[in-house]
Amino acid sequence: MILALKKVCITTLGCDKNRADSEALAGYLQRAGCQMVTSDADADIIIVNTCGFINSARRESINCITEKLVYKPRAQLVVCGCIVPNNRQELLQGLPEVDVWWDTKNYQDLAALLTGKEVVNGNKLLSTPSSYAYIKIADGCNRRCTFCTIPSIRGKYVSRAINEIVAEVQHFASLGVPEFILVAQDVTMYGVDIGCSLVDLLRAITVIDGVKRVRLHYCYPELLTDKLLQEIAANEKVVKYLDIPFQHCNARILKLMGRRGDMESYRKLISKIRTMIPDITIRATMMVGFPTETDDEFNELVEFLKAVKLDYVGFFAYSREKGTVSYSLPQVKAAVKKTRLRTVEVVQQEILDKKHEREKGKLVRVVCDAVVNGVARCRTAAQSPEVDPCIYIDQTEQDEPFVVGQEYDIRL
Repeated sequence: MILALKKVCITTLGCDKNRADSEALAGYLQRAGCQMVTSDADADIIIVNTCGFINSARRESINCITEKLVYKPRAQLVVCGCIVPNNRQELLQGLPEVDVWWDTKNYQDLAALLTGKEVVNGNKLLSTPSSYAYIKIADGCNRRCTFCTIPSIRGKYVSRAINEIVAEVQHFASLGVPEFILVAQDVTMYGVDIGCSLVDLLRAITVIDGVKRVRLHYCYPELLTDKLLQEIAANEKVVKYLDIPFQHCNARILKLMGRRGDMESYRKLISKIRTMIPDITIRATMMVGFPTETDDEFNELVEFLKAVKLDYVGFFAYSREKGTVSYSLPQVKAAVKKTRLRTVEVVQQEILDKKHEREKGKLVRVVCDAVVNGVARCRTAAQSPEVDPCIYIDQTEQDEPFVVGQEYDIRL
């Protein structure tokens, strides 16, 4: 008698670190004999890997779980990820239809529970295009930013061993994946708990055959040391791209956030980065409407953006989260936060429009991430997948169709 394979469909919400977790879980399940499918309608086990960082993310997670209930009782419903640790009791009461609740760790044990089999270690199952892969180099966070729930969800910062990361990169490089995006809550903190550094890791990864590009995400400003910047500048395989969560530039607001820095120190840092790495692309995240933020302090942020002209910025309005220090501070009105958010978005869009105008006619090298309905989605080294703008190329105007993962020279 041949037993049918269990079919599993995983929906991932939230950040690329969650995606890496889902890929690891999928690898465990596949090695345990499951078949991964892309439709809930075909699945025997439906898994939702949730985001619980802010209120809107939790609402999205709850809505997603609720939508899956139509497949009960035919399919088993499993919910894991960031919404679970701080909301377990409420979730158990509100969604009794869910069969399994799991948090953010020990996905090998979850796979064993779902399959009833001993699950062996091995490589994750990529869900990205073959042109890049996310490599999670650490979990958790030791920082105590007053607006953030991540430490209570993910726990303390724990770095993965270099040899473990190298083995993972070697595997996917051997399959033809050219670009590896290193992700963690703070990649610049990598190795402090295990006696090594991010520079050590970069050197170990970039000598691997087949690795063409390594990209860094989430580099905290105070840990962007000269040694790290020199390595980025000198190592031809490290993409000249930094994603820096500045969050604000006003000294008082940053201190209330539990962070260091001010407008002048950040301007000096950006200037130093651009001097040491002239072709660098700087992406940042900025928050508006933090509790007690005044009009003058917000205007300081606007002037900062106009002065430093960052390449890309992700903006978000402060979200009041229970269990955080900033929850008890006097809050900025929702309408004010909305107006401020729109203001900085307009300011940054004007900066981006001028940047794109200057780039017209330039010959650039791009990598192809996808070809859909005759249109290739591509990006330069200055563009990170899923967060930055892309370049779309009509394939009907090309002599030969683009291939995912390959590089091409185009004129903008």
